[in-house]
Amino acid sequence: MADEIRVNGNQHSWGSITVKIEGDRFYGFTSIGFGDSRERVKAYGMGRAQAPRGRSRGKYATEPVTLTGWKGSVQQLRKALADAGDGESYGDTVFQIVVQYVEADDTPITVELEDCVFTKNTTSDEEGPDPLKDDIEVDCMRIRRNGLVLFDNSEGS
Repeated sequence: MADEIRVNGNQHSWGSITVKIEGDRFYGFTSIGFGDSRERVKAYGMGRAQAPRGRSRGKYATEPVTLTGWKGSVQQLRKALADAGDGESYGDTVFQIVVQYVEADDTPITVELEDCVFTKNTTSDEEGPDPLKDDIEVDCMRIRRNGLVLFDNSEGS
């Protein structure tokens, strides 16, 4: 099934994105990045062709989820995660992130970043007229895109 021909209308853009963390919508993020991969290795044997005999099922891995946001928004996230635990530590709290891309003229996309934990804070403040931001990294276990996964889900995840 190919994609549809579209003339005019709105494509997904920054204004199409909503980010919910543990069900709460956050508005103060200015970027989000994530990715996953499935590394497969070819298996070779003897023979004149020296062509691969097959490949491994692969090892699934996620890249760090990167978020940049206004200082106040990032602090609100830290506070919400700490409150879900002992009130001080936000590093051990497991949480879910849902990123949605919605436009009336295009296919809605929901990306679920599952079983996330906070792993890194980075701050670099500079003199200037711009409001200050923080960069954070989050580790997630799985990524689902509209319910679809890159890993072998035949036994359930």
